[in-house]
Amino acid sequence: MTQEPSTFIEEARRRETWLPPAVERDGRDPREGEGLIATAALLRGVTAAIQIPEDAEERSRRLATAHMQELRADRKRRATPPAAPWYFRIGNLMRFVFTLGRRR
Repeated sequence: MTQEPSTFIEEARRRETWLPPAVERDGRDPREGEGLIATAALLRGVTAAIQIPEDAEERSRRLATAHMQELRADRKRRATPPAAPWYFRIGNLMRFVFTLGRRR
Protein backbone atom coordinates (compact mmCIF):
# COMPACT_ATOMS: atom_id res chain seq x y z
CA MET A 1 0.00 0.00 0.00
CA THR A 2 2.92 2.35 -0.38
CA GLN A 3 2.55 5.24 -2.76
CA GLU A 4 5.20 6.75 -4.91
CA PRO A 5 6.47 9.97 -3.36
CA SER A 6 5.62 12.07 -6.44
CA THR A 7 1.99 10.89 -6.45
CA PHE A 8 1.71 11.44 -2.71
CA ILE A 9 3.11 14.98 -2.95
CA GLU A 10 0.80 15.88 -5.83
CA GLU A 11 -2.27 14.61 -3.95
CA ALA A 12 -1.19 16.49 -0.84
CA ARG A 13 -0.69 19.66 -2.90
CA ARG A 14 -4.25 19.39 -4.16
CA ARG A 15 -5.55 19.04 -0.59
CA GLU A 16 -3.24 21.57 1.05
CA THR A 17 -3.71 24.50 -1.32
CA TRP A 18 -3.03 27.03 1.43
CA LEU A 19 0.52 25.80 2.15
CA PRO A 20 2.56 26.75 -0.98
CA PRO A 21 1.49 30.43 -0.92
CA ALA A 22 2.26 30.55 2.81
CA VAL A 23 5.77 29.20 2.20
CA GLU A 24 6.37 31.71 -0.62
CA ARG A 25 4.99 34.59 1.44
CA ASP A 26 7.19 33.60 4.38
CA GLY A 27 10.29 33.92 2.15
CA ARG A 28 11.51 30.38 2.78
CA ASP A 29 13.26 28.13 0.33
CA PRO A 30 10.67 26.67 -2.13
CA ARG A 31 12.20 23.23 -1.66
CA GLU A 32 11.03 23.30 1.96
CA GLY A 33 7.48 23.34 0.66
CA GLU A 34 7.52 19.66 -0.26
CA GLY A 35 8.60 18.67 3.22
CA LEU A 36 5.99 20.92 4.79
CA ILE A 37 3.29 19.56 2.49
CA ALA A 38 4.24 16.00 3.44
CA THR A 39 4.18 16.95 7.14
CA ALA A 40 0.77 18.62 6.77
CA ALA A 41 -0.64 15.57 5.00
CA LEU A 42 0.77 13.27 7.68
CA LEU A 43 -0.72 15.38 10.48
CA ARG A 44 -4.08 15.54 8.73
CA GLY A 45 -4.08 11.74 8.39
CA VAL A 46 -3.12 11.21 12.02
CA THR A 47 -5.78 13.56 13.37
CA ALA A 48 -8.42 11.96 11.16
CA ALA A 49 -7.45 8.51 12.45
CA ILE A 50 -7.81 9.36 16.17
CA GLN A 51 -11.00 7.92 17.65
CA ILE A 52 -12.53 10.28 20.21
CA PRO A 53 -15.01 8.74 22.68
CA GLU A 54 -18.45 10.33 22.77
CA ASP A 55 -18.28 11.21 26.46
CA ALA A 56 -14.71 12.59 26.34
CA GLU A 57 -15.76 16.25 26.40
CA GLU A 58 -18.17 15.82 29.30
CA ARG A 59 -15.65 13.74 31.26
CA SER A 60 -12.95 16.36 30.69
CA ARG A 61 -15.28 19.15 31.84
CA ARG A 62 -16.21 17.18 34.97
CA LEU A 63 -12.57 16.55 35.86
CA ALA A 64 -11.61 20.19 35.27
CA THR A 65 -14.51 21.45 37.39
CA ALA A 66 -13.62 19.09 40.25
CA HIS A 67 -9.97 20.17 40.08
CA MET A 68 -10.90 23.88 40.14
CA GLN A 69 -13.19 23.36 43.13
CA GLU A 70 -10.41 21.50 44.93
CA LEU A 71 -7.99 24.36 44.25
CA ARG A 72 -10.53 26.89 45.51
CA ALA A 73 -11.15 24.93 48.71
CA ASP A 74 -7.40 24.59 49.25
CA ARG A 75 -6.93 28.37 48.85
CA LYS A 76 -9.72 29.04 51.34
CA ARG A 77 -8.13 26.71 53.89
CA ARG A 78 -4.74 28.38 53.55
CA ALA A 79 -6.08 31.93 53.60
CA THR A 80 -5.52 33.82 56.83
CA PRO A 81 -7.43 36.97 57.59
CA PRO A 82 -5.26 40.05 57.09
CA ALA A 83 -3.97 41.61 60.28
CA ALA A 84 -4.94 45.22 60.93
CA PRO A 85 -2.11 47.77 61.08
CA TRP A 86 -1.08 49.01 64.50
CA TYR A 87 -2.56 52.50 64.00
CA PHE A 88 -6.04 51.02 63.55
CA ARG A 89 -5.87 49.85 67.15
CA ILE A 90 -5.23 53.39 68.32
CA GLY A 91 -8.19 54.60 66.25
CA ASN A 92 -10.45 51.98 67.82
CA LEU A 93 -9.26 52.96 71.29
CA MET A 94 -9.91 56.64 70.60
CA ARG A 95 -13.39 55.86 69.27
CA PHE A 96 -14.14 53.90 72.45
CA VAL A 97 -12.92 56.74 74.69
CA PHE A 98 -14.95 59.42 72.89
CA THR A 99 -18.07 57.25 72.73
CA LEU A 100 -17.79 56.42 76.43
CA GLY A 101 -17.52 60.11 77.26
CA ARG A 102 -20.65 61.02 75.26
CA ARG A 103 -22.90 58.49 76.93
CA ARG A 104 -22.42 59.93 80.38
